Amino acid sequence: MKKILFVIAALATCMTANAKYWFSGSLGFETTSLYNTDNKARIFDFQPAFGMEIEDDLELGVSLGINDTKYFRADKNTQQMFKFTFAPFIRYTFLTEGNFNMFVQGGFSYGIVSPSGFNFWELAFFVQPGIRYMMSDHFSVVATFNGLYYSHMSNPEIKGYPKGEYKNNFGLNADFTALKFGFVYEF
Repeated sequence: MKKILFVIAALATCMTANAKYWFSGSLGFETTSLYNTDNKARIFDFQPAFGMEIEDDLELGVSLGINDTKYFRADKNTQQMFKFTFAPFIRYTFLTEGNFNMFVQGGFSYGIVSPSGFNFWELAFFVQPGIRYMMSDHFSVVATFNGLYYSHMSNPEIKGYPKGEYKNNFGLNADFTALKFGFVYEF
C-alpha cells in the first residue's frame, strides 16, 4: 500500500512540476425592478477560479461562487439569499488560432443557499463552451456561455425563490445573454 501511495505521489509531482498555474474570476452586480409590482432585487456575484495546465490542451480547475441577493418587496419586507458554490471542472482547448483559444469545460457544482427561509442545496452538472484571448504571456480574457446543464434542488417547495419552484432543471443556453467574462492571470 505504501508503494502505491508513493507512486501516486511521484506521478502527481511529475505532472505538476512543469504545470502552469492560473487565477481567474468574474465579478457582477445587478439591480432589477419589476413592472407590475414595486419589488426590486440587488444581486452581487463573485466567482474566483483557480487551476493548472496539465498538458498543452488540458487544464484542471475549481471555481468558488459567492452570490448575495437582497429582495426588496412592496410591503417593505426584505429577504436576503446567500449562495455559496464549489465547482471543480476540466477544460479542453480544441482550437488555437493566434492569440485566440476555443475550449469546452465540463464539471459539476454543489451550492448551498441560506438564510431568510431559503435553506437548500443544489447539485448541477455542466458543459460550457468558451473562448480565451491572450493579451500577453500572463494575462488573458475569458468568455463562457452557460451551455448544457442539469441541476437538482433539494427542496423545490420554497415559496418566493426567484428561479422558480423546480426540482430538476435541464437546458441548453448558448445565447449572448448568458455570456460571462473573466480575467485570467497565469504564473
